[in-house]
This record gives sequence, structure tokens and C-alpha cells, in this order.
Amino acid sequence: MSLRNWTLKNKVLLHVVVLGVLSAGVLTFLFITTQRNVIRTLVRHKAELVSSLIKNSVFGVKVCGRIEEAQSKILELGSTSGSIQRIRIISPRGKIFASTELAERNTILDTRAKGRVLHMLSQNKPHWVLLPAPDSSLQYLVPVENRPDCYGCHSSQDKFNGALEVSFSNQEAASILRQSQWKGVIIALVALVVLAFIILRLFERLINKPLSLLKEKMLKVQERDSEVRLTPTKEDEVGSLMKSFNLMAENLKEANRKIDDLYSERIERAEHLASFGELAAGLAHEVKNPLAGMKGALEIIVQKSGPTDPNKEIFQEVLLQIDKIIGIIQEFLNFAKPKPPHFTRIDPGLFVENAIRLAETQVQGKPIEFHFAGLKGDVRACLDADKMQEVILNLILNSIAAIDETGRVSVALSLPGEDALEIRVADNGHGIKEQNLSNIFTPFFSTKKGGTGLGLSISKRIVEEHHGTISVESREGQGTTFILRLPLSRTCE
Repeated sequence: MSLRNWTLKNKVLLHVVVLGVLSAGVLTFLFITTQRNVIRTLVRHKAELVSSLIKNSVFGVKVCGRIEEAQSKILELGSTSGSIQRIRIISPRGKIFASTELAERNTILDTRAKGRVLHMLSQNKPHWVLLPAPDSSLQYLVPVENRPDCYGCHSSQDKFNGALEVSFSNQEAASILRQSQWKGVIIALVALVVLAFIILRLFERLINKPLSLLKEKMLKVQERDSEVRLTPTKEDEVGSLMKSFNLMAENLKEANRKIDDLYSERIERAEHLASFGELAAGLAHEVKNPLAGMKGALEIIVQKSGPTDPNKEIFQEVLLQIDKIIGIIQEFLNFAKPKPPHFTRIDPGLFVENAIRLAETQVQGKPIEFHFAGLKGDVRACLDADKMQEVILNLILNSIAAIDETGRVSVALSLPGEDALEIRVADNGHGIKEQNLSNIFTPFFSTKKGGTGLGLSISKRIVEEHHGTISVESREGQGTTFILRLPLSRTCE
């Protein structure tokens, strides 16, 4: 499972463990390093003290030239302590004069050991070397100065007569160090467990428990229980969050009350509008029938009128106005009682071309160019051809009305996606004012002289019945483009 999907508690636990392990590791390392340095310092001080005592015991009795006495003395001293592994007296040239290991007498040190002796004599400082396991011993070198009472055996020009080497066992110190290391590790682990427990308990009490309570109350708010409230117990961030929750719940309650009031008002208004719509639709239907009779009677009168009858032109104008009234009534009836669409799988270019041909007859003498760009290949969509032709015709007629003199209207079909058909109807007319763009699809809103304001609202409803969308792009003085997007994969029922 991805880390981002973990609960907050698990994330905190992970961070506590990681930080705790890192902290414990650093503290353990520092503890072990400190213990090692302390033990080594103590061992070195012990070596310095013992070596100084041995030096004074051996060379303080004037054993110069008396090698056997010196040998006997270091053997005696080497047996006094179990921690002393070896004592050697070494010349400046690396020759072993005396040693607690008798086999080493009169032998020469190896190159590395001889180099340590020479380095120590050149620095005139005691020198110690801690050998690693399995030897685990401390070699301490002390320079032996040349004194006047030694001039009988040594040249007065020599600064040092040689070096005293004392080797100590480091097993005891190493054992103490290992025990300290284990104690340090155990202490670090115990501290890590205690720290994790304390942090988790604090997290559970200070954060997780209040958040769980807040989550529980928010679920109740989602279930539309706006009476839920929390009681802040502390003045910290969690308490501030609880106060904010209470304020949000109070605001939500007030908003729900306003929404309910507005909903009731809208429902009541909708009922009145529905009643008025039914009355208006019935009235329109009743008016349409007498108008149709009047139109038929006038058509007979016009047919019987002679070409010189002065009333014939008046009758024709009356017929024209009756046609407009019938058209308005029919448009209103289509909006009030729309017929369900009849879907068939057709070529979209067919109803677009038909709409363009019908529009070309209503340019009213304006020099307007029409351009059509169809689709390549056999592309078919499940549409109601008559209703979509009505939509395209209405958009083109609006474009014609928006062109004052010379202009251009273009209709282009394209496939912007695998499941989308796009129809663009564009013109270079006077455009739509920005403040009117949000209202052009609202019923009965019209800026066109003599317009009913129903054409675009009916067009939008037809497009939505096809599970599509219609939008507009327009700039005042530069033209308007209507964009229709329709699905291609819709199946015809």
C-alpha cells in the first residue's frame, strides 16, 4: 500500500520509529566512542605510571653495564602483575639487551618496531601503541636518558641510552568496553521504546482522539444534521479547529435555512408559472385555430381579387403579419410542449446543408457569403435530423440578422475527439455585448427587434436532449461563433 494512503497514526508511528532509530544510533555511537576514549585514557595513564615505576626501579640502581642484574630486575618486576605481558630494554639501534622473554635477548627488532623506537627517541616523548585483537595489548615506550653516572658505559655525546618497552594486556579493558557497549545499546533501545510510547500516547490524546471526534461530527453534518456542535476543551490549535467547525456548522445551518426558503419560493413560483404556461399554451392553441381560418379566408379573397384591386396589397400584408403571428405562436408551443426527439443514424452534413439552403432564401438582399466545411469519410451520428436542422437554421438566421451589410457566415464540422462531433457556426457581424452573453440562452431574452427570445433557449434544450453542449464566443464588433459538441457513440433507441 502506498505511503500516502496510510492513516495519520501510522505515518506518525513511522516517523517516530525512523527518528528514534537515528537518534538512538547517534547516541549509542557517541556513548560507545566516549566510553572507549575514557577506558583507553585510563589504561594509558596506568601504563604511564607502571612504566615510570619500572624505569625508576631498573635504572635507578645504576645497572649500566650490568646486563644480568637488569635482566633479573625486569623478570622480578614482570612477575609482580598479571597485566604486564612483557618488559624489554632496547638500544637506540633496535637491539634488545634484556627482556622478560629470554629468547629475545640480543636480537634486533623488526623494521616497524625499530621505527617506533627511533620516532619516540627523536620526539623525546613516551609513545604507546594499542594492538588490535587477537593480541589486544598496549605497548608503552619510555626513553632512557643518558646521565653522568652512565658515562662509564655510554658516550657523553649520546642523549639517550635506549628505550624501555612495557607491554600490558588489554583484555580486561576490552571486556569492560564490550559490556559498556551492550549497556549503551540496551539503554538506547529502551529509550527508543519509551520515547515512541510517550509520543504515541500524546498523539492519541492530543491529536488523534480530537480528530476522530471531529470526523464523526462531520459525518453527521454530511447526513444533514446541522445541530452538531463540539465543545473545545483547550485553547490550542485543535480547540481553534473545533471552534471553526462550530462556526461552519452554524453558517451551514443558516445557509440551509435560506436554501429551503428560496426553494419553497421557487417551487411556489414554478407552480404559478406552470399554471400560467398551461393557460398560455391553451390560449395560444385557441388563438392559432382562428388565425388559420382567417388566413385561409384572406388567401381566397386575394386569389379572387383582380390585379388592379387596390385592396390586394393590403390583404397580402395582412397575410404576412398573420404568418408571423402563427410562427410566434408555433415557436411558443414548441417551447411549452416540446415533442420528444426521434433519433436516427445519419450523416451530419445533410441537415447542415439543408439549413444553409433554407437560410440562403432569407438573406433579404444582403450580400452574404455562405461557406460550409464538412467531414471527410463516412461519419454518422445518432441524431434527430429535423430538430438539429432547426438548431443550425436558427443559429444561421441569427448570424444573418447580426450582419448589417456585407458579411460572411461559415459552418464547419470537425471531430476533435474519438467520441465528439463539433459544429461551429461563425459570422463576422456586430457581435454580442459582453453583459448579454450570460443571458442569451435565457427564455424570452432577446436583443433583436421583433425577437421572441425563445430561439436560442429551444436550441439549447434540443442540444441537451442529444446529450451535447452549446457555447458561444463573441466580441462586440468582431463577430460571433456558436460551438455545438455532440456525442458520436450514442446508440439509437
